[in-house]
Amino acid sequence: MGVLSKLKSLAADAMKSVTGQFANASGAIADLAASLANRAAAAADLGRILDIIEMVPGVSFDKPDLDADYLNTLLAAVQMGELTLAVHYRQQTEASVVRLHPVATAEANALVGSDNKFSSKILVDGEGDKPAIQMLMNTEHLAKNYRHVSADTLINALAFPIENVKGGFIIAKPFRAIARPIAGWLLNIIFDQGEKLHRRFLGNRGEDQPQPPSPPADDEQTDAPRASRTSEGGDVQARGSDRTLGNQPRNDGTN
Repeated sequence: MGVLSKLKSLAADAMKSVTGQFANASGAIADLAASLANRAAAAADLGRILDIIEMVPGVSFDKPDLDADYLNTLLAAVQMGELTLAVHYRQQTEASVVRLHPVATAEANALVGSDNKFSSKILVDGEGDKPAIQMLMNTEHLAKNYRHVSADTLINALAFPIENVKGGFIIAKPFRAIARPIAGWLLNIIFDQGEKLHRRFLGNRGEDQPQPPSPPADDEQTDAPRASRTSEGGDVQARGSDRTLGNQPRNDGTN
């Protein structure tokens, strides 16, 4: 809790420095910092941090073409409204916040010409049958390459839209501070889903395969996130209390 408790002062310092155009975003950073200082990060905080990005004057988002080429390199896409945190693996891991309409698994599978390449995980329930926040997963690609994702990759993707605008550096430091525990929470989800999918593919093939190298170790440690459910049903609890961000996750053969 020592690191999280520093978020309040970081956000307060930023608020003293901002002018009117950044006031709303800075206030939202301070509120989220105070909240995170007293508890572990959760799915709803990812939604709040995406809202903060949209508050910053001058922020713009790429609008990629949603086609087979784009989806085939996707590891996971965390979707909230029209904003998506997309994580790709090509020759290295890439992540960015982009503007896309929510993509259902059926639509993604149809675009790549497959019946079961994509699956989804609901992070926050919404109204009716539409989740508020959902993670779309390229199942086999994620199973093979999830260990390449690091917390820093996710933090940089969240911070870049703010740092890329004039004056954004003023609130960039406290924004990165609140992004770190949220990115850690999300990294745990990605790793746990990757482990689960990796075991599934090993079971289908009946043989072990070499795993890609673990991502660089990070300095922070997160608390275990709340359980959330997959599209197939059942609860999934990410194990965060015993894993440092970016380290090789535990794989004890349990789901």
